[in-house]
This record gives sequence, C-alpha cells and structure tokens, in this order.
Amino acid sequence: MKAEGAISKIKQTEHLMLMLWVFFLTVVYICSFLTEYHYQLESKEVAVGKKILNDLKGVFFFALMGMGFLIDLVRMRENKNKAYIFLLLSLLLGSLSGGIGAIQYQAFNYIADGG
Repeated sequence: MKAEGAISKIKQTEHLMLMLWVFFLTVVYICSFLTEYHYQLESKEVAVGKKILNDLKGVFFFALMGMGFLIDLVRMRENKNKAYIFLLLSLLLGSLSGGIGAIQYQAFNYIADGG
C-alpha cells in the first residue's frame, strides 16, 4: 500500500515538473517574440528593455535546463534508457528560441499586414 502511494507521489511530482518545464519554455519563446516585436529595427545602441528581455530569457533558459535535468533524474528511476532526454530537449529548444521567436514575429507581422 505504501509503495503505491510513493509511486503516485512520484508521478504527481513528475507531472508538476513537466508543467513547469513547458511554462519555462513558453516564457523563453515569449521573450524572444517580444524582443523582436519591440526592438526589431533598433539602432546599435542597446535599449534597456531589450537588455531586460534578454536577461529574462537567459534566466528562464537556465531554469529550463535545470528542470529538464530534474525531470530526467525522476524518469531514470523508472527506466535508465530515458537518461538526459529532457536535458537535450531543453538545450535544443531553448537555444533555438531566439530564431524561432523572430520567425514567429515575422510571420505574425506578415499576416497582420495583410500578406
């Protein structure tokens, strides 16, 4: 009976960590999108808002990496073959967020302007 309760709590913890991982990834993409939206044609001077958004993106990127590592630790208890999948996904998706956010803004801008 206690083993079922422990397994249930581990599954709940894993589910919470997955939700946080998705939240962190979403914030990283939103920061990239907003940077492109507000500072697309900015001069060589770095605007304060752009610096804040880039710093915020960096903080959430490292939170994403840490959460991916924790998820991998929990999943490795079940199956050793699931090692470092989320850490790799975090690194890949987080590092591509700047380009993808810019592309999303350009597509949004193209559609909003009427093509």
